[in-house]
Amino acid sequence: MSKKKCYIYTRVSTAAQTEGYSLEAQQERLRQFADYKDLKVVGEYCDAGRSGKSIKGRPAFMEMLDDITSEKDDVSFVLVFKLSRFGRNAADILKSIQLLADYDVDLVCVEDAIDSSTQGGKLTLTILSAVAEIERENINVQFMSGKLQKIMNGGWGGGPAPYGYRSVNKELVVEDAEADVVRKIFSLYLQEDMKANTVVRWLNNNGYSRIIKGEEKPFTSDFIKTVLTNPVYCGRLMYNRRTNLKGPNARKKEEISAQGKHEALVSEEMWQQAQEKREELSAWGEKTEDLDRISILAGLTKCPSCGGGLVHMKNRRVNKNHGGYYKTIHYYACRNYRKSAGRTCEFKHTYNQEKVDNAVFEIVCNLGTAGRFDQAIDSALGDKPTIESYEGKIKDLRKRLHAQEHLKYKLGTELDALDVLADDYDEQYENMQQKIDASYDEIERLEFEIKKCKKKLASLKKGVQGTENVKKILKNFPRLYEEMDCFEKREMYRYFIKRIDLFPEEQSDGKIIKSITFNFPVFYGEEEEETALVERFTSGDKPDEEIEFTIDCSDMKPTVAEAKATYAQIRTYVMEHNGLKVPSLYIAQVKRKYGIELGKAYNKPEEPKNHVPKCPKEKELAIIDALKAYRMLDEGTEYKEDAVE
Repeated sequence: MSKKKCYIYTRVSTAAQTEGYSLEAQQERLRQFADYKDLKVVGEYCDAGRSGKSIKGRPAFMEMLDDITSEKDDVSFVLVFKLSRFGRNAADILKSIQLLADYDVDLVCVEDAIDSSTQGGKLTLTILSAVAEIERENINVQFMSGKLQKIMNGGWGGGPAPYGYRSVNKELVVEDAEADVVRKIFSLYLQEDMKANTVVRWLNNNGYSRIIKGEEKPFTSDFIKTVLTNPVYCGRLMYNRRTNLKGPNARKKEEISAQGKHEALVSEEMWQQAQEKREELSAWGEKTEDLDRISILAGLTKCPSCGGGLVHMKNRRVNKNHGGYYKTIHYYACRNYRKSAGRTCEFKHTYNQEKVDNAVFEIVCNLGTAGRFDQAIDSALGDKPTIESYEGKIKDLRKRLHAQEHLKYKLGTELDALDVLADDYDEQYENMQQKIDASYDEIERLEFEIKKCKKKLASLKKGVQGTENVKKILKNFPRLYEEMDCFEKREMYRYFIKRIDLFPEEQSDGKIIKSITFNFPVFYGEEEEETALVERFTSGDKPDEEIEFTIDCSDMKPTVAEAKATYAQIRTYVMEHNGLKVPSLYIAQVKRKYGIELGKAYNKPEEPKNHVPKCPKEKELAIIDALKAYRMLDEGTEYKEDAVE
């Protein structure tokens, strides 16, 4: 029987030489151990005088890992003198050990009696994992503290530079042409008769435009409001200015303000005047009717022409006959058609909100029992996940993670080797730094994917499928919806719907909804009770995964809301199918008789007429037939012999 193969790794720093851990002593001890365990040493790697702080700066160590990943010698063990020789950074140690495990290579720390192939060794590595997590959190805290310190010193904290500035060497520098526009926005807004929307129209009508990704774009009211509220323009920098508050226990972080080193574009006084005017106009424009009402699907519904989110519009007409107002009708309309948005879209069709909201509600309520739902889920997930498939995926992700770690190390070495006296040193440095930043981003992404796969694997081992929890949510949806106010309904929809596409105009069968793209959050772990799962779903917790799929509604039967016909449509149907003319009065009588809710009669005469004609049976039967066709009455509804009211 052939011997199992192993690598020997030794490392020593200058300080360690005085502690009796010389390279020769380590190597001799490891060779003796290999002989004792009947292992064949096929490679020795040594980093002399190298720090164990991180993998970077240990070329022999990186070479050993590369040889393992290439399966050069098909080794089964890596022998080190002590775990501290393997590294002192817990996160790096854990990553390296995990990489060895992915290639079926065990780590043996001879003096520490740690063997990753034994239960005791695995326990030690589990403790290391917890230490690494704490270290990662500390690094994040240190990073945020460094960002805060930079802001407190007046420096730019990073991120995209505001309009009117450019980030040069990580500091804000004025961009003259854009800065002039910013000053113009403030001066226009502070004029007596100007508001954000009028500033937008003035700029767009007078030849001003913005350049976004090389293209000219008109100004919008959202952009103007962003400029007016950004304190950077008066020379101030803010920390924790924007925080995403989610969940019942979320707390708003304290805002911290500091005077920046950058050049202000407007005075502190002018900026403060703009804030006061915004508050004044905001109070003036507060809602006075339907205070608890909100457009539930605004933004989720998309314009068929430009793809932009639809926004709320309303029609509130004066009743000239009896005073007051008719019932307010609410619509969805393309926001890009509005002048305040620069009118970048010509789609002016509007959709009745009540009809759209009710249609989407019905589709979602029936989704869990629809065959196309299971088909869409299976298509989104691909093949049915198995324990073996996820174990293989995790192993592959870790290999890719190691490749990125090595790339980061090589880029760091190349960065350190740049000639500072070269004419193009700054350009080379910037290019190299961008590559390093990209590598860090990829490492972060891969680590997140590994963490997510581990949760899914743990769930599969316990027999819990994430899609089962999705169906539980849908089962509880009608009950939840009924108990929620408008704001809660809007937030709930946004947890699992990505977009709703509508037909450009109402179809002949009344259909409005073309398709709905879902993005269901999935939580892995123990199988949860329905109530606990619903609470978790609606709390805004970050899910372990999101399953995205699109349901094509174009060939579905119209929902009740979509099929609901107007009086004109009912009259047309009766004429086409029965050859009868029926007035709206007869239709209203039949609807009332069979329990269909009628709206308020705004033009009802004060004195009732002495004689109101009654709908004849023949026409009543024809109207009933039309109401069934439009799904306003159940198919089983029968004619009532009692007199029509």
